[in-house]
Amino acid sequence: MMAKTANQGVQDSTDRIVLDDLQLDALAETFNLSLGEAAAVFSQLVQEEIELSVPTVELVPREQMIERLKELGRHGDTERLCSITQEFDAQETFQTDTMLIFPEKDSLEIVRRMLNEQATAEAITELEQDALAEIGNIIINGCMSSISNLFHKEISGTLPEVVISDARSLLTEHCSADDVLVARIGMHLAVQNVSGYVLFMMDISSIRNFLGEIEHLFNI
Repeated sequence: MMAKTANQGVQDSTDRIVLDDLQLDALAETFNLSLGEAAAVFSQLVQEEIELSVPTVELVPREQMIERLKELGRHGDTERLCSITQEFDAQETFQTDTMLIFPEKDSLEIVRRMLNEQATAEAITELEQDALAEIGNIIINGCMSSISNLFHKEISGTLPEVVISDARSLLTEHCSADDVLVARIGMHLAVQNVSGYVLFMMDISSIRNFLGEIEHLFNI
């Protein structure tokens, strides 16, 4: 077992990073701050109060994350999931594919709030696709913009891509990393609670650098 350094975490024999309690608490606080700003913008868009929370932050093996996403999909009428994905680059400090994932049924409920109409899983229109992309744009970009300010790093991103598919297909297409940095989020709407994930898919070097920024921010 390698000793913990200031910005690497603990590394096990399989070359995987293991987060300690201080790092997990700091990550959770960072995402709580970030999503709070996104929730305020989103609330204005749908004209009702939206609460976003981050109950847990973890570093999860990819295969385990696939199983969790399968379980998330089973909460809806189908096992399909809606993902909004963007790529981000923070001045050569870290790179990440960031993915916001909800069950398909929950995603369409949020779209209904934005469009004031009934959206069906059988026929997602181009307008509804655009609304889903805007949801991701608000939440993911709001989160990354806040992280950019906290880290004092310029972070550039791509346009959001909306994909509705099963759990394995989503991660197989977008994730080559062994581990995924996961923030489980809860979204409270007026008549229902929506549960989903924000996934940060980074290679080991990017994860170490990201943790280094977190540790510097909280003087760990």
